[in-house]
Amino acid sequence: MSSQYEIRNTNIKITIVAATKLELNPLFDEFQPKQAEFIGLYIVNENLHFLITGMGMLNTAAHLALYSAKYNRDFFIDAGVCGAFNRNLKIGEVVQVISETYGDFGVENDEEFQDFFDLGFIDKKEDAFQYGLCEPILSDFHTKINLPKATSITVNKVHGNEKTIKIIEEKYQADTENMEGLAFYYVLKLIQKPGIEIRAVSNYVEKRNKENWNLKLSIQNLNKELETIIKHLK
Repeated sequence: MSSQYEIRNTNIKITIVAATKLELNPLFDEFQPKQAEFIGLYIVNENLHFLITGMGMLNTAAHLALYSAKYNRDFFIDAGVCGAFNRNLKIGEVVQVISETYGDFGVENDEEFQDFFDLGFIDKKEDAFQYGLCEPILSDFHTKINLPKATSITVNKVHGNEKTIKIIEEKYQADTENMEGLAFYYVLKLIQKPGIEIRAVSNYVEKRNKENWNLKLSIQNLNKELETIIKHLK
């Protein structure tokens, strides 16, 4: 991973980023943040902001980039739910995502999927990627977060086709998938700020069956962990 980022400011400014307000409802109920003029921004105080970007990589990248240009923050936390390929992860379990890459950015060649790294259109060692993976800039904050580590892909569609799932599992061997994480880490790499992605498993990646999902449990556990992290960082 990237080199250590030292935090010297004792007044730590934390921003929690999420795609939807639903995923942070328990924390909103507890902290009662006030909506700011900046779109999607809710402020508790100078040290704690919530940024609701909207779903997907485009929304996350655009809103986070604009926000970070306006507000100078010390540490960012991307929070949300995810699907798990790895069946060793339990529904409701909270993990820290240590690497992200594209999960559906490429071309289909009959039954083979080739991403743009395979095709040579993206350099696997360009600024934000190392060997095709985008990883967080580490800081001394990370030593205070003790959660199971997981790898992830970021997708524009949630996988629900058994044949496609098998292809993606074999190709990336990722533990989880989500729709925003890569954009989060990519922007932080560009602005050279430390952050961490925290995800709670709401379902397994399988043929779509929402009866097997548990959003309530995953959101509950996610917010408990976030509350603990906020206290430890402050």
